[in-house]
Amino acid sequence: MGISNYTNRSALLVIAGLAVLGVSLVSIPTYFMRVGSNGTLPVAGPATQINDETAKLLGGKPHTAELTLDKTRRVRNAIKHADYSTAKKTTSDVLTNSHLQNWRFYPFSDFMNGITDVSDAAFETRLNEWVAQSKNDAIPLLIRAQYHYDIGWFKRGAGFAGETQQDNLDSFANHINDALTDIDAAIQLDDCNPYSFLLKLLILRGAGLSDNITTAFDQAIAKYPTYYPLYDTILGVLEPKWGGNVPAMYKFVDQYAGQAAENSPLKLLYLSLYRNLLNTVSVACWPTRQDRDAMAQCVASGMQSSVTPDLRAKVLTALQLYDHSDKYQFGVAIDRILFDLLQTRRGDTYAGVMLELAATSMHTDTQLKQEKPANNNYVIDKAVARSWYLKGFYDNAMTKDLEALKDVENTAFPSAEEKDLAIAGIYEFIGETYIKLGQDSHMVAYEQAALALGNIEDEQLICSGYYQLKDYDDAIPACNKAIEDQRDNLQARYWRGVAYRDSGQIDAALSDLAAVSGSESNFRASAAIRMSMIYFNRKDDKGALDVLNKYTYLYNPNTTSRDDVAVAYNNRCYAYMQLGELRKALDDCTESLKYGSIPDAFRKQQELMKRLGG
Repeated sequence: MGISNYTNRSALLVIAGLAVLGVSLVSIPTYFMRVGSNGTLPVAGPATQINDETAKLLGGKPHTAELTLDKTRRVRNAIKHADYSTAKKTTSDVLTNSHLQNWRFYPFSDFMNGITDVSDAAFETRLNEWVAQSKNDAIPLLIRAQYHYDIGWFKRGAGFAGETQQDNLDSFANHINDALTDIDAAIQLDDCNPYSFLLKLLILRGAGLSDNITTAFDQAIAKYPTYYPLYDTILGVLEPKWGGNVPAMYKFVDQYAGQAAENSPLKLLYLSLYRNLLNTVSVACWPTRQDRDAMAQCVASGMQSSVTPDLRAKVLTALQLYDHSDKYQFGVAIDRILFDLLQTRRGDTYAGVMLELAATSMHTDTQLKQEKPANNNYVIDKAVARSWYLKGFYDNAMTKDLEALKDVENTAFPSAEEKDLAIAGIYEFIGETYIKLGQDSHMVAYEQAALALGNIEDEQLICSGYYQLKDYDDAIPACNKAIEDQRDNLQARYWRGVAYRDSGQIDAALSDLAAVSGSESNFRASAAIRMSMIYFNRKDDKGALDVLNKYTYLYNPNTTSRDDVAVAYNNRCYAYMQLGELRKALDDCTESLKYGSIPDAFRKQQELMKRLGG
């Protein structure tokens, strides 16, 4: 046809036949069990085999306790059905049973993450009704504030402002303003919820460093001086990308961690400072990202000038909190910091140093072959596995993740749910490793097990895995479930769109792909290109051209991969050629060849030059 269909494969995961040790877990969810037309399960195929493997991972034990995730789903569904009494009671119960711990307000913060439905236009209408009916109730205002915050960032995406579509930036600003109005009203009605003060800081962070966020922080710590996320949020706002600077970051941490009691949880701010400095340096070196060595040298130079010997010493002191704190809570707190460090672009050397220091402080061996296995901290084993994964050594990553599963069994947890979540997090990483090993069926099994235990972070991998296995009958329901659990899950929308397309449901495919194409998702270019292919396959060259002209980011190599840019130019060249606009076609084929080596673009270029007489 003379056009290109670029496929962005997003899948990741694990080797077959892994026996998981002694997990006291839950049964496989019924939505993974597809029933045939005769009311029986189909003869063993990919889905049946995957479900059998998932059931083994879960130990076959029925799940009886209600997860925090289940309560989140209940509130969201209650709001959608205007059942505000259920939404209020469930939220109030979770709030009453939540407690300030050393580094979090648990489980209320987890509970609030996922209530919002950003894809249902009626959800805001329901929230407005609830607020109107409950004039003196802080809870509906808090949830509506969370909604505006979530949908604002959903529209905006995580890219730099200069790389974001203006209409999405405008929508973000409007929702953030509405969120601020609601959270102020909620706090005025009830200032006994620590999460409300944190949410206000998160809302204000969108505008960067300002007097407003400084004032809000002072008010928050006056009420909740030990609530660590308040401090961590402001430390992030003090980064240069938000309008701050490195000296201000040091001054802030010294003011609050330096003056804290010897074993205060606030001492962990020194490790957070190190993480934020590495992120600051990496962002500053971003213009050199196309040259791996140049960026690595840039990061090294930046860290040398940013990290003081005094900070290194204080990081060691912070890590010693492990021996003077609740060890489980410390592990939860350090888990996120370590993974942020490991994921920082070209920061692997510095992340590795911190990981080794953390392992020593937590009395854990990072070696692949240990003298005394099963005596490590599972958080460190999981982080070491991630380090190997990011370096491309997937067998080593698997080895450490399996050790982490053993270590979970030797760890004391405050509740069965928190143990299950720890196992689920490891399953989720094993699933990602299986993607890299090209074993989608095992990936799906592990991701299904993680989901059954309450981890929805990578739920879209289940539907992408079924899609890669060409099992569209199971891919689409799995995508539906991922979208139901995370209404901002654009990757699930993408994979559902291509599954719809390949199963012949073209209009449904176009709807999903259009939603992704108009977003700030990393999948948007692939979605737009797939939309154009649908129109080309319909012999609708004008429709394909309209798609290719609508999404201008397709031609910007600063926001779109060079491969996608090459494909977009090549496909638009074909569209113009079919519609008789030969000069535009030639220009696009020429541009395509600047970004990639698509043979068909060269062939069309030569043909166009002949037809144009040059």
